[in-house]
Amino acid sequence: MKKKIFLITLMFALLFGINGSLVLAQPDLTGSGVKSDLKGSGTPTAPVKLDNPLKADSIKLLLATIVEFAIVIGTIVAVLMFVWIGFKFIMARGNETEIKEAKSWFGYAVLGTAILISAQVILEVIKTTLVDSGLVKPGLF
Repeated sequence: MKKKIFLITLMFALLFGINGSLVLAQPDLTGSGVKSDLKGSGTPTAPVKLDNPLKADSIKLLLATIVEFAIVIGTIVAVLMFVWIGFKFIMARGNETEIKEAKSWFGYAVLGTAILISAQVILEVIKTTLVDSGLVKPGLF
C-alpha cells in the first residue's frame, strides 16, 4: 500500500514538474529572435489575431449551422437504424419477444426521425419563446 502511494505521488510530482517548466517558455512572435520580458522591454510583439473557426457571426447562424449538421448526421443514422430494424424483424423468425423488441425499436426510430424532421420548427419555437419572454434581444437572432 505504501509503495502504491509513493508511486502515485512520484507520478504527480513528475507530471506537474514537467508542466511547470513548460509554462515558463515565451514564444517569439516577431520572428526577429528577440524576446521581450514581462515588463514589455525589447522588441514589441505583434498582436495575436484569433480567427472564428465556426464561421458564424451571430447566434442565429451558429444555431442554424448546428441544426443543419445534426439533420445531415441524423438522416444517415435514421436510414441505418431502419435498415437495422428491418434485419431485426427478419432475424426474429416468428419469435414473439424478438418481434416485440423490433417493434419498440421501430417506434423509437420513428419518434427520433420525427424530431429530426421538426428540428428547424423546434429551433424557431425556441427562438420566438426567448425573444418574446425578453430573455434575448430581438436583434440578436
